[in-house]
Amino acid sequence: MNDNKKILITIGDVAGIGPEIVIKALNSVKTGIEYKDICIVGNEDIFYRTALELGLPVPRNIEIVNIPVDISRLKYGAPSQETGKHSLLSLKKSCEMAKEGYARAIVTAPISKKSLNMANFHYSGQTEILKEFLGSGSLYKNLAESRQNSQSLKDSIKNLLSKFKNQNKLYGPEMLFVAENLRVLLLTRHVKLSEIPQNLSLEKILASIITLKLSLEFDFGIKEPKIALCGLNPHAGENGIFGLEEEYFFNPAVKQLKEKYSVNIEGPFPADTLWAIAAKAFMANEKPKYDAYIACYHDQGLIPVKMLAMDYAVNTTINLPVIRTSPCHGTAYDIAGKNKANYTSMIEAVKLANKLSSDKKRQLINQNH
Repeated sequence: MNDNKKILITIGDVAGIGPEIVIKALNSVKTGIEYKDICIVGNEDIFYRTALELGLPVPRNIEIVNIPVDISRLKYGAPSQETGKHSLLSLKKSCEMAKEGYARAIVTAPISKKSLNMANFHYSGQTEILKEFLGSGSLYKNLAESRQNSQSLKDSIKNLLSKFKNQNKLYGPEMLFVAENLRVLLLTRHVKLSEIPQNLSLEKILASIITLKLSLEFDFGIKEPKIALCGLNPHAGENGIFGLEEEYFFNPAVKQLKEKYSVNIEGPFPADTLWAIAAKAFMANEKPKYDAYIACYHDQGLIPVKMLAMDYAVNTTINLPVIRTSPCHGTAYDIAGKNKANYTSMIEAVKLANKLSSDKKRQLINQNH
C-alpha cells in the first residue's frame, strides 16, 4: 500500500458541532494515529478559529484541503444554504481524492440534510453522496479479483458473486453501525416509514445480506459470521396475521441464503425479543450470540444502538472503494459553539477507519487500484 495514503476527515456542517469534535478528537491520544497520516477536508479558517475558541492547539504536521465558505453568512446552530454547499463540496473533494488514490479511508463529521436541501442538493444522507461520487462498484468484487493469499477463499467469494451476476445493480454501499462487537445493518436507510415495505424486495435483501457477510469476513476478520434478521412487523408477522412481508420476502430470503449461498443466518425474529437478548449480552460484556444484526428500517436499528452505545458507536459505510466511518450522531445545533460536544464517537470513528483500512486484505485492494 502507498504509504502516502491518508485518512481524510471532513469537518461536516460548520454551523454544527463538526469542527469542534474533529479538533477535540485530534487533540486526543486515544485515536492512535499520527497527524502525518491525516488530511482535513473543510474550511481552513473555521478549522483554525474553532481550535482558538476551544483553547486547543492546532495539530501540527496535519494537511488541510481548504473548502471555501462565506463566513459572513454563517450562524452557529442554524442550517443554511452556505453550510449545505460546504458540506457537499467537502464530500465531493474527499471522493475525488480517494479516486485519485490519495485516501485509504474517509471519516465524515455530521452534516445537515436540511442544509443540503437548502443548497439544492437533494440527498437523503452522506452515504448516498458517497455512492454517487465514488461509484457503486462492489468493493468485494474488486477484492475477489485482487491477489489473495488464500486461493480457496478467493474462489469462495467469486462463486458467491457469480450467483448474483444478473443482480449486480443491487450491490452498493450499506450502512453498518458498529459498537465493539455489536454490529447492526440497516436494510433501508432514510426512508419514510410508510414506504419501507415497497423498498424491500427479495433481491435487495439477498444482496444486502451477502454484502454484510463479505464485510464481516474481510473487514472484520470473522470467519463464518452468524447473522440475525429482524422481522418488519410485530411478532415477525405471526404467520401473516400482522403482515405479509415476512412470508413474502424474509422467509424465502433466509431459505435461499442458507441453502444457495451458505450464509449462517437466522430469523426473521420479533425485533423486540431479539434486541432484548442482544442488549442483555452487550450490557453484561458477554460475547453476543450473533456477529451482526439486520434491522429493516432506520429506527428499528438505531434505537437499540443509541440506547446501548450512543457515545461511541460508529456509522460505517461498507462496500465502497474506501472505508468510510462517521460519528453516530447529528449536527447538534443546540450546543454548537458552546464547547459542550461529546467527541467520543468521533474518536471511535477515526480509530475504526484506521483499523479497517490498515488491514492486510485492504492493503491488497489498494495495491490493485
